[in-house]
Amino acid sequence: MSMTFTRRDGLKFLAASAVMASATPLLAQSKTTRLILLGTGGGPTPLPTRNQPARVLIVNNEPYVVDAGNAVGRQLELAGIGLQRVAKIFITHHHDDHNADLGTLMGLAWSNGRSQPIDAYGPPGTKAMIEAYKAYFAPNAAVRMKYDGRSADPAKLFAGHDVTPGAIYGDKNIKVTAAENTHYPDHGHDGAQHHLSLSYRFETPDRVVVFSGDTAASDEVIALAKGADVLVHEVIHEEHTRALFTKKFAEQGRSPEEAQRVLKAVLAIHTSVEQVGKIAAAAGVKTVVLNHFVPGFDPTMTDDMWADGVRKNFPGKVIVGRDLMEVD
Repeated sequence: MSMTFTRRDGLKFLAASAVMASATPLLAQSKTTRLILLGTGGGPTPLPTRNQPARVLIVNNEPYVVDAGNAVGRQLELAGIGLQRVAKIFITHHHDDHNADLGTLMGLAWSNGRSQPIDAYGPPGTKAMIEAYKAYFAPNAAVRMKYDGRSADPAKLFAGHDVTPGAIYGDKNIKVTAAENTHYPDHGHDGAQHHLSLSYRFETPDRVVVFSGDTAASDEVIALAKGADVLVHEVIHEEHTRALFTKKFAEQGRSPEEAQRVLKAVLAIHTSVEQVGKIAAAAGVKTVVLNHFVPGFDPTMTDDMWADGVRKNFPGKVIVGRDLMEVD
């Protein structure tokens, strides 16, 4: 899928789409949508208390997975969602904490009995990743089909789809719209070849849920999230991240100058607690769910340390996400 889509066009499209969606729900209001946070940690380092980023939206008992960080398959099983049910996966961007288990999730679904197609949607590169995974998975598939009685060929079931900003997917349960956010430094280069980091808006029969993905403060996310019931947004705590970087780099024998250089780059591509509150207020959302915590492994941090900064600028409900939390 490809299209010519400038940043200005994107903002106009997203704002208009959000207004129309809030004025005319897809179907009569009924409780058909569930949101479960599978992994709430940020970054590629395995953490003792938070898995890597992943969430699942369940609409009319059909799961839609958003990001596939390491151990997403285990988290789905712990959430009571059998892997054979997974049919649609949406990747926000191609950092390994978000896509490390994309292919693995497909393979595990097949190994656990799925015989129907599995589709992954994400920025350019998604299709190539799935094609490469099919080659990687082929020896295992050949053995299982020869000796385990499997008839469904995963090479014919697994598919990747490259998407760009705009309407990217729809079925009887959901409509999905994507917007480019500001996680990558070269964002918004109209017509240029650059990497895309996407945010997603899911419209279901009874809720509108927006996933920021990784991003710095972004007008595109505000436009995408207009009037949403739930905004699932990444967050970085600058003070604690600064202290962590200083300590960690010193322990590794790396210079303070290097620590500050890396810290500056990290802070520039993520969203502070105060900025999350401003984004949520500007978008007029009802609830903010914090996830993708940076730092995600500081035992001195309490939920209030995360939420208080958001509440300075946002009067609505603030939820500090935890792995396997179901959001009402």
